[in-house]
Amino acid sequence: MSCTKYSQIPVWVFLFFSYIVQAQSLTWESGFNGFFDNREYFNPYVQPQTMFGSHAFAAGGIALNNHQRFVAGADFLYEFGGTVQEKSVQPIVYFNLQKDFFNMYLGAFPRHQLVTVPLFMLSDTLQYYRPNVEGIYLEAHKSWGSQNVWLDWTSRQTDVTREIFQIGGSGYLKKGAFYYRHHFIMTHYAGPAIPIPDDHIRDNGGAFAGIGLQYSHSIFDSVSLGTGYVFNYDRLRNVYDSIHHGSLSHLYLELHGFGIRASQYLGNGQTFISGDGLYSAPSYQRIDLIWKIFRTKQVSGKVEFSFHIMGNILDMSQSFTIYAKIGHNRPLSVPEY
Repeated sequence: MSCTKYSQIPVWVFLFFSYIVQAQSLTWESGFNGFFDNREYFNPYVQPQTMFGSHAFAAGGIALNNHQRFVAGADFLYEFGGTVQEKSVQPIVYFNLQKDFFNMYLGAFPRHQLVTVPLFMLSDTLQYYRPNVEGIYLEAHKSWGSQNVWLDWTSRQTDVTREIFQIGGSGYLKKGAFYYRHHFIMTHYAGPAIPIPDDHIRDNGGAFAGIGLQYSHSIFDSVSLGTGYVFNYDRLRNVYDSIHHGSLSHLYLELHGFGIRASQYLGNGQTFISGDGLYSAPSYQRIDLIWKIFRTKQVSGKVEFSFHIMGNILDMSQSFTIYAKIGHNRPLSVPEY
């Protein structure tokens, strides 16, 4: 009796897993990110440099249903004229949940179009050299607004390596053409497990809150203008505490893929650790001439000429970036026995 009872267990286990597999599908995604970024700077805030290279990434996994999926893969960076190094390959390993108004990523996942904060908080070079967030991303969204928070663990503590992590978030509210937007970030620098003499923990971060208008005009495809307040703090424990204030305003016009953006920062020079160093100037004006040469669902690309004004200093930069991504879900087939 008992033998017959337990002999049915493999059958039930097989039927259970067959049902699970039938409810799943294979998912994959791959893409390319190429960049040429030439920065002709002659100012005391940022060093000139030219960044030229490309990323290729590919990942695959299983979609448990329409809302949950597990993905694993890798992102490979090659800088032209350079060599392949240890950090040239970065793993992609994450779980994603998307349901109704909620979105979550947990693991090492691409930051593209997820973590979008102003340049003075996070420089755009992070997309070149650290394309993945390693931690968690949570977002709640509706048609009238959204809020996200994220944690990026950038360095794990060892005897000789610091513990470093960033916490940030962005949110917006929209009513007609009017919008309100805010961002915040905090970077924590702790020491290695073996203390360094005269070393101190550093906390750095700040926030931005702004209002503006964004709409389509009878002449322009897109019009956006806004202004906001910037707050920045920098603390080296038991050494100094500094606070910085400023204002940031912008105007953007776009017609048939051609755009012009003018922005102005006024106030104390900012000290965001991972931000664009040009905002450490007390007065910084920037004019960007933009041509969006690719505007499809799979491919986006743009050419950008920028003019940077800091007092009596005029610098220039030119960039060309392209981002392409494709993906697919395919139901898993159950083998017949």
